[in-house]
Amino acid sequence: MDEPIMPFDGNGPDFLSLINSEAEKVEPVNKVPPTPPVVQAPSLVLPESLPTPDQPKETSYLKASTFAEPALSIDWFSEPVQEYIRTVSESYGCPQEYVVVNSLFTAGIAAGKKAQLVTNPYTNYPCDFFCMVGKPSRNKTGPLKEVTRPLREQDKANFAKYSEEKAVYDQRKHEDKNYSGELPVFHQRIVGDSSPESRNALLAQGDMIGIIADELKSFIDSFGRYSKGGNGSGAELSQVLSIWSNVSFDINRKSEETKLIDDPAMCINGGIQPELLGKTFGTDALMDSGFTQRFLFVYPDKVPFIKRCDRKFMTPEMRESWTGIIGRLFDMQPLTLQLSHEANRLYSNYADINDMRADAEDDCYIGGMIQKMNIHTLRLAIMAHLLSNHWNEPVITAEGMEHAIRMADYFTRIHIERIYPLLRGSAATQRPMTNGDLLRAVNRQFTIKSQNALAEALGVSQQYVNKILKEQ
Repeated sequence: MDEPIMPFDGNGPDFLSLINSEAEKVEPVNKVPPTPPVVQAPSLVLPESLPTPDQPKETSYLKASTFAEPALSIDWFSEPVQEYIRTVSESYGCPQEYVVVNSLFTAGIAAGKKAQLVTNPYTNYPCDFFCMVGKPSRNKTGPLKEVTRPLREQDKANFAKYSEEKAVYDQRKHEDKNYSGELPVFHQRIVGDSSPESRNALLAQGDMIGIIADELKSFIDSFGRYSKGGNGSGAELSQVLSIWSNVSFDINRKSEETKLIDDPAMCINGGIQPELLGKTFGTDALMDSGFTQRFLFVYPDKVPFIKRCDRKFMTPEMRESWTGIIGRLFDMQPLTLQLSHEANRLYSNYADINDMRADAEDDCYIGGMIQKMNIHTLRLAIMAHLLSNHWNEPVITAEGMEHAIRMADYFTRIHIERIYPLLRGSAATQRPMTNGDLLRAVNRQFTIKSQNALAEALGVSQQYVNKILKEQ
């Protein structure tokens, strides 16, 4: 018997809507295939640090880079340079980032002050301070020696030439006491464990020099070791800060003539273990002065392990290729670089954003580090240019600047995410307080009425107290 059809009175469920909703769940038989999406031609994507004016600012925790391992790109380098970097990394079983910074360092030293980038109102050279952070198992020493080998070979050749010229000079001086020929000079580019006086003597020649310290802790701990008196460490630190900024300074000694170190240029490169980072770079004197902020740190976290039987071989041909690349930089003619119009636009936008980030940053150390990345980026652009196919061309292109900015973003992220926590965690707890630290702390909390009395209590000179307080 058929069931009676109940009329719809407006108060019960709308069965027509229910039926329609169930029908919509069924896949239609003759479904029209969707129109395929239009494939757009690939375009150059600006780095995250350079958003276009119309692009809304993304929330930082939604950026893909937050979840990705930061990488130091090499795609702007010439193919022979890229191949060399990959081969060294796979041969020594070390992170590729170590090889990259050593390559930048070596190229900069080889070109020296012959390569300069002129931007309003500054001039920069291909020099900077680098630090490789990692456990001993990461093998920092291997790539350091391998990549910088052409620099040591050049020094050997320069020393042989100097020795020959010096022998001739001595012979003529012996034969004729009135001989007024020019005294030969050894143009040394690489410096190891040395005193500030010896480094300043090399800088006075007008050359760029490079300090290679297998363990940067030893180099930094030696500040003031060769100086008599209580303020040797502060004086040497002040010189190193001036050198990084290419600021001229005088050397006044009672026992020798006054020297002017004009427009100095010096690179530093070395390694350190993570547990020593805070004790070395995290002191108040180095962090407050901006010394630590002047370093570009590489700290690879996730590194694939390469079995020794699977590693590449460093062939003589590969070494000869690298020697040729660096050799042409030693022999290059002076090159004054400028930014192309588009490269200048990219850099200006990047630097403006950094300025705003630094100004809005509550942490003064991080703000200062971000601000210095503007200078780092220009120097990275020069070094990357020297390793590219355009090494002898006078213009840094937009592609070259974009690559330099990506490298700068890497160094910024590493410094904030991995280096700074180690610095802040060790700065106050894992090192003894020096007289300078104590004076700075007292000066921050109290008004010093008598420098002489304070100096006598600490067992230092009044001049030392006065110098430390002026640094505040």
